[in-house]
Amino acid sequence: MRCWPHVLVAAAAAAAKRRQGTSQWSTPVVVVPAHYREWGRTPPWATKLPPWASTYIYQRTKKGAPRYSPNYGYEAGVHLQFISEFYDDLPELTVFTQAKPKQHNPLFFDTLKCLNSRTNYTSLNWNYQTRGTTYWRKFALQGVVEQCWRDLLDAFGVRLPSKVEPVASFYCCAQMAASRAMIRRHPRAAYEKAYAMLGGAGACHKGELDWETLSVYASSRTRKWDAPRYNRHTAGAWEHLNHVILGGEPLKSRRRARARTPRSAP
Repeated sequence: MRCWPHVLVAAAAAAAKRRQGTSQWSTPVVVVPAHYREWGRTPPWATKLPPWASTYIYQRTKKGAPRYSPNYGYEAGVHLQFISEFYDDLPELTVFTQAKPKQHNPLFFDTLKCLNSRTNYTSLNWNYQTRGTTYWRKFALQGVVEQCWRDLLDAFGVRLPSKVEPVASFYCCAQMAASRAMIRRHPRAAYEKAYAMLGGAGACHKGELDWETLSVYASSRTRKWDAPRYNRHTAGAWEHLNHVILGGEPLKSRRRARARTPRSAP
């Protein structure tokens, strides 16, 4: 494909850099999948990767063993752990995925081949959605999830208006590519804080919810405190908000043209 010459040049540069001992990555693109027990040590789709891409795989079942990532936060735990650990030595481009990439985009590996050295940020999925935090009303968690969204964005310097429900327009399912430069727009401490919120064993928000800023009010139909058991709901903040954090896009991102894969954030 026409994008290959760009990435092959970058691949050669990455290999030379590794030989000089300045980076551990042998390819410019590194794929970081979040998995639990969907496959063994190596994903069955690894052979479909182009030659300029490699994988970095965590395991979530053997504490104390190499590359352990606690089984919290779904994909947020793995993705944010990788950024926090390798912030000073990130690949040229990191591709964050689910355990089964084609489940969310049947053309995932074709899309991957259209990334190049000019890519800043892009979702690798096509399922565009708009969702507000009232979605979690059925679990009485609309306040808890809204608070987590606000806290997470605040860690990256994005302040949402008070008393207005956050509504995100995004590509679902947390499969995206982000360049080193885009990731490093925020300090490592922000990602470490985000990891503690979404990928740790604790609650996303400590203490009672901040009712003065939330769009909902304390009532018998709304949980008033966050708790670790709600992580399966709050960790979805990464899926809904990574386009803001990594891509620098507005909360309501634009829907891209179906016929093309964007190579950089607007």
